[in-house]
Amino acid sequence: MANHIRQQLREAVATAVTGLTTTGSRVFQSRAYPLQISDVPCLVVTTDGDSIEQETVHHPYTQARQVQLRIEGYAVGTTNLDDTLDGICKEVEIAVDNATLSMVDDIGFAGTQLDTSVVGQQPVGKLTLIYRITVRTMSNSPDVAI
Repeated sequence: MANHIRQQLREAVATAVTGLTTTGSRVFQSRAYPLQISDVPCLVVTTDGDSIEQETVHHPYTQARQVQLRIEGYAVGTTNLDDTLDGICKEVEIAVDNATLSMVDDIGFAGTQLDTSVVGQQPVGKLTLIYRITVRTMSNSPDVAI
């Protein structure tokens, strides 16, 4: 049995954004542990959940799942922090747009948010890119895209 479709999406997108110029192989799929300075610049790929629309009348139901996928990028201590965040954003947008996500019916880029703060003496920046991804599954097979 395959992993849940949300996990498959996270893994596919994480693979697509691994190896970018700025963040390299520092791509994580977990919110469980705090990031270390040595991890930055990096990306964190997560799913915030999904909303499901039943498309057929009889069981098992065909479901259209709208998954909200979040990619957070972090940078620290750079003189041009906003420029670094914008560079990460550009690299991610291109990589996701060019990714082969065979299980996806539709992917929409919903927007970006940029935040900066100071931790100790270092400026820290965070960007958040939100994607809305539509994938179809059967109600009795949340691990198989149809």
